[in-house]
Amino acid sequence: MLNLVRGRRSFYCRLGKEASLVKFDLGGERFFMVTEEKVGIHQAEDARLVTELECRKRVLCAASGENELLFTGGEDRNITAWDTNSGKLAYCIEDAHSARVKGIVVLTRNDDDVNDPYLLASASSDGVIRVWDVRMAVKEKPNPLAEANTKSRLTCLAGSSLKSLKRPQMGNNVPREKAGAAGEGSQE
Repeated sequence: MLNLVRGRRSFYCRLGKEASLVKFDLGGERFFMVTEEKVGIHQAEDARLVTELECRKRVLCAASGENELLFTGGEDRNITAWDTNSGKLAYCIEDAHSARVKGIVVLTRNDDDVNDPYLLASASSDGVIRVWDVRMAVKEKPNPLAEANTKSRLTCLAGSSLKSLKRPQMGNNVPREKAGAAGEGSQE
């Protein structure tokens, strides 16, 4: 790990295998290291291994979610949700794509409205991007809320959290004094 203030290495450790992906959880207290089909969950403070997740096939992407969940996708074409406290499978969207899952983004709202959908976007190497309401995945095999075929070979996916939309007010934004002065000048 690198101390960005000092510009020097603050921590290092030897790994058995080279990690293909490193992600932090939302709070920054843990980080996840992906090596092939294993995901190691480590404490950020001392890099202590908390638990290790065993996936069926190689993991290609991961995204941290709320409620201590980690979403993974990869060669198995599934989107898998893991409970990072217990290290157990929470739920799985099986056959989420027809090809390997190359990117996952968790989309949440920041205004604490519990009625909002908990959205997840996923991208596949076949060019399809899908948006899921993961609350439906717990109950049954969900259908995607939206789907777009880019007709391209996708290699990753990026996104950010949804914010409450504040719509601009329609109408004249010119202050009344200026509007009156402009109206007087135009009549002469």
